[in-house]
Amino acid sequence: LVEGLKKLSKSDPLVVCTTEESGEHVIAGCGELHVEICLKDLKDEYAQCDFIVSDPVVSYRETVAEESNQTCLAKSPNKH
Repeated sequence: LVEGLKKLSKSDPLVVCTTEESGEHVIAGCGELHVEICLKDLKDEYAQCDFIVSDPVVSYRETVAEESNQTCLAKSPNKH
């Protein structure tokens, strides 16, 4: 499995494979579909073994989409 994870990381630069302190292997990718495809490739091509997959943990991020009409004044930690 570990060799398969290394091969998967080399084949797809957007995949990050880490090992937790508990011994759990974590695969991070660019969305649920990407991770599902990576798991299929890992199972069928690289590791060629069965493994247990938990539910994905998806982190959502927000960003500013447009300029606000309100002025916000704040002090920075550097006192500028």
